Amino acid sequence: MNTKQSVLLTGGRAPATLELARLLGSAGHRVIVAESARRHVCQHSRYVERSYQVPPPRQQPDAYIEKLCEIMQREHIDLLIPTCEEIFYVSRGRDRLLDFGEVLVEGIEVLRSLHDKWLFAEMAREVGALVPQTVRVQSPAQLREAMLQARGPVVLKPVYSRFAAHVQIVVDPSSAAVQSTLPEPTVGQPWLVQQFIKGKQVCSYAVAQAGQLTLYADYETTHTAGQGASIHFAYSDHPQVRDFVSRFVQRHTFRGQIAFDFIENEQGELYVIECNPRLTSGVHLFTGQQEAATAYFSDRGKTVVPAGKQASMLGMAMLTYGLAGMTNGKKAKRWVSDLLSARDVLFRRDDPRPFFDQFSMLADLVWQSFRTGKSMITCSTSDIEWNGEEA
Repeated sequence: MNTKQSVLLTGGRAPATLELARLLGSAGHRVIVAESARRHVCQHSRYVERSYQVPPPRQQPDAYIEKLCEIMQREHIDLLIPTCEEIFYVSRGRDRLLDFGEVLVEGIEVLRSLHDKWLFAEMAREVGALVPQTVRVQSPAQLREAMLQARGPVVLKPVYSRFAAHVQIVVDPSSAAVQSTLPEPTVGQPWLVQQFIKGKQVCSYAVAQAGQLTLYADYETTHTAGQGASIHFAYSDHPQVRDFVSRFVQRHTFRGQIAFDFIENEQGELYVIECNPRLTSGVHLFTGQQEAATAYFSDRGKTVVPAGKQASMLGMAMLTYGLAGMTNGKKAKRWVSDLLSARDVLFRRDDPRPFFDQFSMLADLVWQSFRTGKSMITCSTSDIEWNGEEA
């Protein structure tokens, strides 16, 4: 492998993508970004040589792939790394893209199985993992029946979703009040009724080449954006989690980025909840580790793990969601401690512009939310999300 590679990253809106761009750029690689949003945090980073605005993959999938091919050819790209949910559209167009360079992604049928929470649960069981008892429902009648038969609290979630969107925790599934407010699943948009597991949440992020881990991190979820994504990250080095991730990617000879969510119950039993086959916030744990960049290109026979215990955070989210989540003195003390000890993933003295660009990106999302009547979270993925649509 040449020392300096030209890398194309898609999904420049995500702070995790900015982290990866900085990681690759610091290691001497040339970074290009392709993003369908008008404003994004990678746009003016000193570690990004050029940023292209591309067609929205969800609304214009063919034009999106065509533009990526054009960029790869023009910029002499060695490796394309998709980062956000546009990864599914990149996967569908992988054969065309491979004419112009390497693409770090599996085929769409593999990603479909990982993204589908029902199919993934079966894959997790195959490698000996504990999975919450789950029922798949495709009609309101099936959902009502599953709720009536449930024993104890359950979690309702769409088969395809992100950031815990639409997730409901139901303490008493058989109550009349709950029955009157249930979602309406369909054959095209099924839902899951899943046993609620009480415990602490652990997340992992990894890169694999030919079924071998080249990069690995895990972290406990202590602060979140509502019920959704983590906003504070500290390496926890959980041996059971690493063992599962290693066995899973080896069994499927997986190549690419892969992340999992787990719940460890009060008895220390580890339950696998779901999979995100893409870049996640775990990459923030590798800041400053230039050796981590190599993991995206080849298998060196070594797994890179976070070098230290320095915690990272999404600063603005910690000041909003984190502050709102303080319900007692113990949580308030933990929040203050974590806020003061973690680094903000967007701000860097040698690359300050992305920190300020986040505000223009947020303003654009506010405007989209006002104009469409949809939540900001929905607007943030409306042009890239993939819910199992056929190729």
